[in-house]
Amino acid sequence: MNVLCLFQIFSFKTSTIYLDLVEELRDRGHKVFCLAGTSETEVPEGVVHEHGVSTVYVRLDNQFSSDKIRKGFIQLTMGRLFYRAVKKNIWSEKIDLIIYPTPPVTFGRLVSRLKKHYRARSYLMLKDIFPQNAVDLKMMRENSLMHKYFSYLERKLYEASDRIGCMSNANIEYLKSHSRELDVSRLELFPNTVKIREVEKDSAREGQTVQEKEQISFIFGGNLGKPQAIDFLLLCIERLKGYMRASFTIIGSGTEQGLVEDFIREKKPANLTYIPFLPRDEYEKLLEEADVGMVILSPDFSIPNYPSRVLSYMQLAKPVLAVTDRVTDIHALVTYEARCGWWCPSDDPTAFIEAVEKICENQENLRELGNNGREYLKANFNVGRSVDILENFMKES
Repeated sequence: MNVLCLFQIFSFKTSTIYLDLVEELRDRGHKVFCLAGTSETEVPEGVVHEHGVSTVYVRLDNQFSSDKIRKGFIQLTMGRLFYRAVKKNIWSEKIDLIIYPTPPVTFGRLVSRLKKHYRARSYLMLKDIFPQNAVDLKMMRENSLMHKYFSYLERKLYEASDRIGCMSNANIEYLKSHSRELDVSRLELFPNTVKIREVEKDSAREGQTVQEKEQISFIFGGNLGKPQAIDFLLLCIERLKGYMRASFTIIGSGTEQGLVEDFIREKKPANLTYIPFLPRDEYEKLLEEADVGMVILSPDFSIPNYPSRVLSYMQLAKPVLAVTDRVTDIHALVTYEARCGWWCPSDDPTAFIEAVEKICENQENLRELGNNGREYLKANFNVGRSVDILENFMKES
């Protein structure tokens, strides 16, 4: 089949769940087209044929460093820019399936127009439930004009989608109970998945027992925004400044980057290293050397987020410390489904500190938990599962 992928941000230079999906579709023999947003200053013209995929890049401003008004403007104008790019470059192609994630939630009209033109089916990969997440984070007032407008766009996107794939069962139940106008027969489980990569074994570290380590390193990498509760993490790191058995590394950028930089400048913490950006290979090398990967979510969420960041840790057989709201089912994944780590609420500094101390003082469990996560990843989150779901969806038509 011929598949058109709509991504607000995409690059062959950065390893993401979407790159893995595109490459798996290609490797299965499907013809793949990508409409890809990019914030790079120099954008190639026309269709770019690379890695066996036909890609049209659309220049967008960087949303991750923009304020909410600018970000909203980018989201609202993105669909029009994408439609122009399709008409100019791939209008005459045959497309069977259109797939797209959230964010953005503003693609409803775009998807409807492309479905009609191509006579194609559409599949929404629901990764973000907006605008409710903005309400949870107090970035938007419930029942305000803006909230009502984005809620309207959300409904239009769901209406344009022949199938809606949800990251977890909790996501499905949330939509069933909160989106009364939605045809629930369109919902199905579509988990985040990755390409399973071989993990190189360091012979020097392979023989080392975890009990020998005097300090356990905790790492968090990714976007630094309101959803990640960076203020809570910094508070806990400060309270642990006298506990020398734990060290922390934060890698990434975003709207909360200044919070981290101010904290380091003012507090001068000996237990924290901050790196704004690393090339992918250097980041993965640093991640391989860490002992525990962290997933952090705001305690204010009323929607069950399921961040793909956890897959990066499971891929490298790293145990996971999930610090989240009480709604997400990441709690269940980490503690008893995959049995790959620990959970504590992201509004309880004492629970966080106790979890860190427990991890550092029971190091004999780290390797077993990390291996549990990798085995669970291989069995449940292989990218081939995502393509199977899409292929089965098309067989129904």
